[in-house]
Amino acid sequence: MSSRQFHGSMLQEAYTSRMNDRTNHYRRILNMYMRFHEAVDAKYNAEVEVYRIAGKLELFEELFNDGVMNHVKDKLEKELALAHARLADVKVPNLDWEKLGEPQIWR
Repeated sequence: MSSRQFHGSMLQEAYTSRMNDRTNHYRRILNMYMRFHEAVDAKYNAEVEVYRIAGKLELFEELFNDGVMNHVKDKLEKELALAHARLADVKVPNLDWEKLGEPQIWR
């Protein structure tokens, strides 16, 4: 094997290795961003549920001030408490692009 072939082989291996490293780096960033997006989406859905139930409860209180429909009101209040609990369980991770070596993404 000539030195030229050996040198070319080393360059090709270095290039391939570096490309694999970069691909893996961006794949990890993409996976992290996808998890972040899923968490934001879950939080949004939980907030929509809270506001939907709170709106029902507010409308119910405006329409029915008498004590005839208290069981429906109690049910809505329980649903609202559960919706608030589900909303509190949703955690959205903070993406630290500086630590990922990609500070230019948010600039």
